Amino acid sequence: MKHICLYFQVHHPFNFRIFRFLDVGKSKTYYDDYRNEQEIIEAANSSYLPTNKFMLELIDSSRGKFKVTYHISGTTIDQFLMYSPEVLNSFRQLAETGQVEFTGGTNSHSIASLTDDHAEFKRQILLERERLEYYFGQRPKLFVNTDLIFTKQVAKTVSETGYEALLTNGARKILQWRSPNRLYCDHLHKNVKILFRNDFISNEFAEKFEQGDFQEYRFLSLKTFPPDDPFVNIYLNYKHLGGVDHATKHKHFRSFVSKTINEKTFCFSLPSELTEMFGPVAEIETETPVCWSEYFHPSYFPGNVLQQEAIKQLFKLEKQLLQTKNQELGMDWKYLQMADHFHLMDENHPDYQGSVTKPSIYKSKYDAYINYMNILEDFRQRLKLKKIKNRNEQIHGIQHVRGTNQ
Repeated sequence: MKHICLYFQVHHPFNFRIFRFLDVGKSKTYYDDYRNEQEIIEAANSSYLPTNKFMLELIDSSRGKFKVTYHISGTTIDQFLMYSPEVLNSFRQLAETGQVEFTGGTNSHSIASLTDDHAEFKRQILLERERLEYYFGQRPKLFVNTDLIFTKQVAKTVSETGYEALLTNGARKILQWRSPNRLYCDHLHKNVKILFRNDFISNEFAEKFEQGDFQEYRFLSLKTFPPDDPFVNIYLNYKHLGGVDHATKHKHFRSFVSKTINEKTFCFSLPSELTEMFGPVAEIETETPVCWSEYFHPSYFPGNVLQQEAIKQLFKLEKQLLQTKNQELGMDWKYLQMADHFHLMDENHPDYQGSVTKPSIYKSKYDAYINYMNILEDFRQRLKLKKIKNRNEQIHGIQHVRGTNQ
């Protein structure tokens, strides 16, 4: 029997507000709090709460035969806590079934792995693992990087943080002639097992949901599945199971699960089970990043000139940030690293294609870049002021001690 490993990504960014150059130094918030709150509440009511309830029922009715994996970004957990804690509780209920696995990631959906200094990347990984253990009672075994970014340096850091395996995108760029439906290991860090998202089947699955014709779709791709391949990793956005027509989607998804279980050609498995059952068939290595992000190609990173410059300027501030030890600055530092900000600096972003229902606050990638750099300049000035304040406090402290001794 072959295995289906079904992953759902749950991610929401902290959206920035319009931040003009004249706002720099004026102590204005970076975030569009109203939009962030409304997006979470809307998603909770139309997607997460009804779909999580549906998943609980599906797990119960399948008597242990249906299993599912979730990748919930750190920024999403933060917003659930702020705006809709009942959603976090519903995910905790899923964790308690024993049929659900949560994957590790970065604490703020960060692009830190694209930089040469991986100290921040490692900090993000370790912090997120602690949070997942706290909220869901699971120590994640599989690491899923932001946008499924993978390089040999990512494998090195993942190995150093104690993860057993990672998931990345099964792009031809990295696999070449190999199948995405097998287990691999890193070339230099053979203790790190590598699972690949089946790009074609995952995209087809999502497309059928978006087109609303999943009712007649019985995984035609799986019927022509290579006979020697033992499993398939299907990774897609959880939003495909929600929305205003979630009841219809749930009905079709239930039918798919029931038919899969009854036909006994495939069974549902968790990634930790795959890495225990199978051994690596080959070693994988890549110098340039491969990734997966909806609407963008697998070679999207390291990005265009605007993106690269924004990332470069951001991480120039890392040393100063670590010296301040200020909680508020530390939180902004994390959220400045979110991949979503850099996605908006690409002309292919759906916000600029007229393919989204909500209007974007930016008209082009240049607007997004300028807004981000204005915020970054304000952040840089705040760091400088904090550094001066800390130094003055130290001088005052030394003078006070000297005065006391005299």
